Amino acid sequence: MKKLVFFLFAPLLFLSCGKVPINEKGKPIHPFNDGFENKSLSLYDLLLVSDSSINTTFVSFPTRSGNIALKTVLRPSDFVYNGYRTELAIYNSSFYQSEAYYGFSFYIDSNYQDQSYTLLCQWQDLPDYLQGESWTSTPVLHGSPPPLLLHYVDGKLELKGNESTMQSDKTFAISPSIPIEKGKWYDFTTHIYWDDTDKGYIEAWLNKEYITPSNGLDYKFYKRNLFNRSGNYFKFGQYHGGIKPTHSNIVYFDEVKIGSTFQSVQP
Repeated sequence: MKKLVFFLFAPLLFLSCGKVPINEKGKPIHPFNDGFENKSLSLYDLLLVSDSSINTTFVSFPTRSGNIALKTVLRPSDFVYNGYRTELAIYNSSFYQSEAYYGFSFYIDSNYQDQSYTLLCQWQDLPDYLQGESWTSTPVLHGSPPPLLLHYVDGKLELKGNESTMQSDKTFAISPSIPIEKGKWYDFTTHIYWDDTDKGYIEAWLNKEYITPSNGLDYKFYKRNLFNRSGNYFKFGQYHGGIKPTHSNIVYFDEVKIGSTFQSVQP
C-alpha cells in the first residue's frame, strides 16, 4: 500500500495581524548533519513523497562518504501536492538577516534520462503569519517559484534565482551552466545571507570551485533572496513541477549539512 508522507504546518495564532513584518532578525542557524548512516529520515520536517519505501531508500553503493547514501526515485506517477516530486525538507534553515552555509553531495544515476528540468534543491518561502498569510493563503505559496534553486537539465547544472515568487517567468541565472557527468559524485556548497533587500547574497561552489562569477571584489551574487521575513525552508531531492516525468529517474544524495562555516558543511 502506498504511504503518503506529507505534513502541513499547523496555522499559528496571533493576537494581531500587522501588515509590516516584524519577524526576529539575525537568528542563529540550526546546525544540521545527515550522512544517512542511521537509515532514518526522522531528522526531516517534511517528506514530499508518494511512497517512502520506493521514493526514498538507503543504499550501500554508491556513497560519497561513510557506508550509506540516500536513493531518490521519481516516477511518472509521483504527483504530490501540486507537482511531480520526491523531496525532503528542513524548516529552520534560513532566517531573516542571517547567514548560513549549506552543503550536500549528489550523484546522477547513469541511466537517468534527461527530460524537461529537475530541481535538485530549492529554498522555498514560508508563510508570513504576521501579514495574514498561511499555507492556504491567496496567493497560494505552495507551488510558487522559489527564491533560489539548483536546476539540472540536459546534462547541465545551473544555480538560479527568482525576481518574484508569484511569476514563473521572472527566473534568472546566477551561475553559468555547468556540464555534469552521470555516475559521478559532486559536492555542492553555498553560503547565503538572507535579506529582503539587495543586501542579500549567495556564493556557491561545486567540488570546492566557485560557480558564482566574480563581481570584481568577491564571488558573492547580491540580490534580494527573501520575499517575506518569515524566511525560507530548504528542500532537496527531485522536483519537476507540473511537468510529468516520462521515465523513472534516480538521483543519489549524501552528506546533507547546514552550518555556520564552509568547513562545517563539507563531506
